[in-house]
Amino acid sequence: MNNYNNYEGYYYEPPKSKKKKNKWGKFLALGLTAVLASGSFGFGLGLGGAFHAENTSYNISTEAAQPLLGLAADLILPTISETPGFLASPLAAAPESTVVSVIREASYSVVSINTSIISRDFFNRPMARPGAGSGIISSADEDYIYIITNYHVIENAQSVEISLDDYVSVAASLVGSDRESDIAVIKVSRGDMEYAGIDNYKIAVFGDASLIEVGQTVIAIGNAMGQGQSATLGIVSAKGRTIPTEFNTILETIQTDAAINGGNSGGALVNLRGEVIGVNTAKLQGLGVEGMGFAIPSNSVKEIFNEIMERSNVQRPFLGIARGATVDEELKEGSNLPALGVFVAEVSRNSGAAAAGMQAGDIITNIGGVEILTIEQLTEFIPQIEVGTIVDIIVVRSDRNGTRELILSAEIRDANAPRSF
Repeated sequence: MNNYNNYEGYYYEPPKSKKKKNKWGKFLALGLTAVLASGSFGFGLGLGGAFHAENTSYNISTEAAQPLLGLAADLILPTISETPGFLASPLAAAPESTVVSVIREASYSVVSINTSIISRDFFNRPMARPGAGSGIISSADEDYIYIITNYHVIENAQSVEISLDDYVSVAASLVGSDRESDIAVIKVSRGDMEYAGIDNYKIAVFGDASLIEVGQTVIAIGNAMGQGQSATLGIVSAKGRTIPTEFNTILETIQTDAAINGGNSGGALVNLRGEVIGVNTAKLQGLGVEGMGFAIPSNSVKEIFNEIMERSNVQRPFLGIARGATVDEELKEGSNLPALGVFVAEVSRNSGAAAAGMQAGDIITNIGGVEILTIEQLTEFIPQIEVGTIVDIIVVRSDRNGTRELILSAEIRDANAPRSF
């Protein structure tokens, strides 16, 4: 296993090199792989298994195109109902429908998402690479179609497109996101979809994840390994499993043995009624580990979706430390680091930290006169600062010019501010 960015057993896998045209070269946007690697940056602490959040490239191939349900007569508002499903499930009366029928119907609601992502190489140089994942068509209004995906799929993306086949893509824009929940909502113009000749899509039906039982048959649908849409069959292995995120929060998930591979992030986990009961997000990988995939339950997804659509802009203070690690005495001495504090592994693009000149490799020791010694302290402190506030940040930087202490003035920005890619 590659221990690149390995920390406490979770690691972020670097992008796969391109081997085939429009296929395997797509970056595996390993959402929670990246999310769970938040605590490192090449410190080489290899313990246990590794969580992978899965996404890669696009290519969804469907046949027998069918129109969007309900748009001919009724306006589908961009809100998920509190009751299970956006619409009456076409399979609701047929709980024993064959797996083939379920996959055929549910596939019209799953899209491929293609991104251009800015990251940094081993030498901390910025580089652009293609990435991809999956998404679920969740709602629509007169102008837009709204798609749920994982936040990590579109994190740091410069551009995002969605595709329903191997050939035609449509540009998407960000509606909003909740990083802590690893959920984002993007939208595409219905006019752009019509102009591109794309009409073989449907609004997904969301079920009630609280009703699932261990042993229940489920199907994972998504853009596995960037090879186009595929489906894998499994069962609900466990309910209420918790996995950590890079933001020092915990996601409660559904565990399944249905294969969740690179490219599946943001895709659908459906039951035999064709209802989405989860958003595929991560897998556990390590020596002796098999068949441990995780999906965010539909009930949580619906709640987050509605919050994103309704808040327009409920502000969430954001400094811009995409990934970081606590530098304690042991790590300081073992890695020959110059100070205690929070090691900055990556700075988010277009953030206040980036605008202030913060760099990967800096160690934060003080913010606004408050000593910062742990990543947990940092993540608890930032939300207490009002959006728009300018704070002085003391960092220790070591580079070719030596080791020195710098004071950076950074604006606390709104993580939920709507933006285009």
